[in-house]
Amino acid sequence: MIAPIGCAVIGYGPQHNFGWAHCAWIDATPDLKLVAVCDIDPERTAAAREDFAQIRTYNAPADLWRDEEVELVSIVTPHFTHCPLTLEAFAAGKHVVVEKAMCLNVAEATAMIEAGKRAGRMLAVHHNRRHDGNFRRIREIVYSGVLGDVFHIELAAGGYFEPQNGWYREKATSGGGFYFWGPHAVDWVLDLVPHRIVGVNGFFHKLVWHSMSNEDQTQAIIRFENGTVADITWSTIAAVTKPLWRILGTKGGILDTGVGGNVGYQEQISGPPGGSLTLVTYGEKGRKEEKVPYLDSDWHNYWQDVADHLLRGGPVPVSGEFGRRVIGVLEAAERSSASGQTEPVPYE
Repeated sequence: MIAPIGCAVIGYGPQHNFGWAHCAWIDATPDLKLVAVCDIDPERTAAAREDFAQIRTYNAPADLWRDEEVELVSIVTPHFTHCPLTLEAFAAGKHVVVEKAMCLNVAEATAMIEAGKRAGRMLAVHHNRRHDGNFRRIREIVYSGVLGDVFHIELAAGGYFEPQNGWYREKATSGGGFYFWGPHAVDWVLDLVPHRIVGVNGFFHKLVWHSMSNEDQTQAIIRFENGTVADITWSTIAAVTKPLWRILGTKGGILDTGVGGNVGYQEQISGPPGGSLTLVTYGEKGRKEEKVPYLDSDWHNYWQDVADHLLRGGPVPVSGEFGRRVIGVLEAAERSSASGQTEPVPYE
């Protein structure tokens, strides 16, 4: 019998409940064992002990690194801490799962990847929103070929509001306005379009919320080698919003609001189907429109994939190299907004 992998979560802040969610997903995976939680705030480690009585707690990463039962750490802290904590974890011989955004820039991503290789340890990026029920259904439809050749993808989210999420408001700590929701969107698009990126055009606006340093609206238009174009927008000044997804193929398309696509996220191990998308196809009988229900959200399967990689040699669920592509798109979009030119993405 294979012994479960000892795991610790670094970061148990109350914002968004992410620390609890990582602990819950780990605790629900038979091949993983939740051993410890680390947070610099003693009140948060006390909260973690109330939620998971079996764990040890630490208030400094240096103390956690000395825990020999901990083989893997999941880093659930502000973006600007991801790279230094990952490098420390590898130096201590731990495997790493790091929350999105993976880090602040491509240089940090490369340092993380290279440190993991030197240590002979896994680096996985927690892009588990691929397991949302609506995206699982979209991916299934796109890969089935029923849409024909997909040539256009639009993703848009946000609204009109002043962000109130502490360090998420500031560019130095978050990476910028795109780093809140953008990593999800870019990861989804790159998972749907397995082709080399030719270039990125970015359009960033800072117009309304001057009490924070992050941009008010960010947009990336990605052009792939096969001709597919993806248009991703995150906005906090969108007085009129758009559907979450609009996908066009040579034989049909998808329109999806995303409402109900991640029911129970950060609150449950997995989520039930919570909505449906509109699928339009064209065939011999002309136009067909139907409502297609979402699949369930199986977020816990990300963690089983982590265990399968470490114990059975399966693929890393989202590698550091893939995560670096996501950061590369965000970085290229910002460069393009400043230069007014199409910008390349490194490592393509």
